[in-house]
Formats: sequence, C-alpha cells, structure tokens
Amino acid sequence: MSDDKAHITWFSFEGEFVCDYPTFLYDRPSQATIEAMMPSRVLRVTGQQLEQFFNQNMETMKLRAMIDEHILSKFRSRYLDLHCTTPRERYEMLLQRCPGIMELLDLQDIASFLNVHPNTVSKIRRDITFGDK
Repeated sequence: MSDDKAHITWFSFEGEFVCDYPTFLYDRPSQATIEAMMPSRVLRVTGQQLEQFFNQNMETMKLRAMIDEHILSKFRSRYLDLHCTTPRERYEMLLQRCPGIMELLDLQDIASFLNVHPNTVSKIRRDITFGDK
C-alpha cells in the first residue's frame, strides 16, 4: 500500500480458512498481514505441504477445487459489495454476519473494512440509533 496505512480488507470468522491463498500456494511474498483479533486455533503448514496433500488423490484434488471456488466466490462478493452497495448497506451486512463485531474492533478498523472514513461510520450509527433511514 502506498500510503503506509494499514487497510483492513477482509474479515474471517469462526471455522473459516484464513490465508493469502495465491501467494501461499505459489511461495510468493505476501502483501497481506493476517492478524487474529481473538483467541484462535492456528494450523501452520507450508504451501509445499498443502500441495502434497492436494496431490494425494482425486478426493483431495476435489477439496482443492472447492476451496478455490469458495475463495473466488468470497473475493467476487467483496468486490461487488465495495462497488455496488452503499456504506450503510455494507455496515448492516457486516452486523448481520457478525453481530458482536462492534465490541471487538475500533471504529477505525470498521471504517477501513467498509472503505470509508470513521466519521461516515459514526454518522451511520447515529442514523440507525435515531431512526434516520
């Protein structure tokens, strides 16, 4: 990122696979940092280990295809959300997906994920609280 600020581009939730997948599989340097914001169980494997696992048999190759399709679908949804929904709609979708997230994260982190200024998140909260639709 050229502005040297951290940008939150993704949240993963309980039971989800977390990885900078393409760079991981192809042993390339990642531009992403993954940070656990709550107690987490982490399994650490190398791209080579995962590749060996996937190459075991047809079932594990099918699993790889399912993971690839899932990640592609998530990226597409995130892209469409950023381009086709309003900040308020993105805020409301985030609350639906993770109702307690506001207690876990700073306003700046929520704003970064929604790709808006923190003042915009404050205004959205105020509008929701006081009934301005």
